[in-house]
Amino acid sequence: MINIKRKIIISVVFALLVILSAGCQQNDKDVGALNDTKIIRAEEWKNQHPDIYASFMTNAEMKETKYGGSVPDDYLEEYPNLKVFYDGYGFSKEYLGARGHIYALEDVINTSRPKGGASCLACKAADFNVQLANEGEGVNKIPFNEFVEANPEMEGISCYDCHRNTPGEVNITRTHLTQGLTFVEEEKSGNLACAQCHVEYYLAPDTNKVILPWHNGIDTDNMIEYYDEINFRDYEHPTTGAQILKAQHPEFETFKGSIHDAQGLTCIDCHMPRIAGEENLKSHQWTSPLKSKEGLTKSCIPCHGGEPEDIISKVEGVQESVYKKTNEVSDELLTFINRLGKAVEDGDLPDEVLEQLRGIHRNSQFKWDFVFVENSEGFHNSQKTHKNLDNARELITEGIEILEEHGK
Repeated sequence: MINIKRKIIISVVFALLVILSAGCQQNDKDVGALNDTKIIRAEEWKNQHPDIYASFMTNAEMKETKYGGSVPDDYLEEYPNLKVFYDGYGFSKEYLGARGHIYALEDVINTSRPKGGASCLACKAADFNVQLANEGEGVNKIPFNEFVEANPEMEGISCYDCHRNTPGEVNITRTHLTQGLTFVEEEKSGNLACAQCHVEYYLAPDTNKVILPWHNGIDTDNMIEYYDEINFRDYEHPTTGAQILKAQHPEFETFKGSIHDAQGLTCIDCHMPRIAGEENLKSHQWTSPLKSKEGLTKSCIPCHGGEPEDIISKVEGVQESVYKKTNEVSDELLTFINRLGKAVEDGDLPDEVLEQLRGIHRNSQFKWDFVFVENSEGFHNSQKTHKNLDNARELITEGIEILEEHGK
């Protein structure tokens, strides 16, 4: 028990030291330089930690849940409104459901979406982050295919990403997180490991650097305020002219402030429950607990009680209300975009009104997208999720009223 506590303390202290170093040094060499002479691959740990390795390899399984899972569904076919929302951006070309961590590198290499540069690998491969930390931010601008071809030994998300070469300790390997944590308070190692990638981010236009927009806070209003301050856009919508923000996968920001967060729980309490095998072994299959009765038995039921079917029903009830509202607001947003696009084509709206409407498009779509791309279908924080959808709906209603005032 003493050894367990000691490891936790060491992990938290390490995280705090990394955070402090980030506050003093705002460049891409502030992850305590990842200067390991070698990245120990998952395969190399197999004999020393066979149970953990076997658990890790189960990430290859692809299985659906009612509102999610790890199956590469074609979102553009399933949700055709996306073709309009993302028009002018790579996600209008291809948008598939994530197959899971073990496939992340393979899938980003093979996607038909354009790649902005090597920094697209920031959450896909440790090799990129080691080179970034040791050589500086110029690595971000290396052409994507050039970096991939120069590093054929690259491994996808694996042991090093969360532990470096020290099993049992959480070690941050993403510079963008250490820098983001200068604006957000988080000391729980069980959240920090996942917050390296399950976050909203953007690529700096001049450097391709990955940046977390947490400078004013982690809610959508805070992020929009920051993006407005730096005059950032991901793309310009071709029919409305709005400067659109594309949300990524903000699980960490959504979870913060939730009932489970307030009770001191972290990502790993639900997604990495203890399992049989090596001493103090936690599951290394990072997936929804709903995908198996065993997962529910070990993660949810110890606190909530009941049977797996009861937990599934309760979770899906929360998700169903979010799913329904997400689709309703999606249709409302589509109507607004089409009407605004027609008004732009007509060319007779006053400039100040047009800019106001474009701002409404930008903000409402970002709030809606923040919910749509988040992987829990609202369960991580249903209150915050519904608030974002309600805010989006209010903005859309305001925009339609303005259009109607001008006969559009």
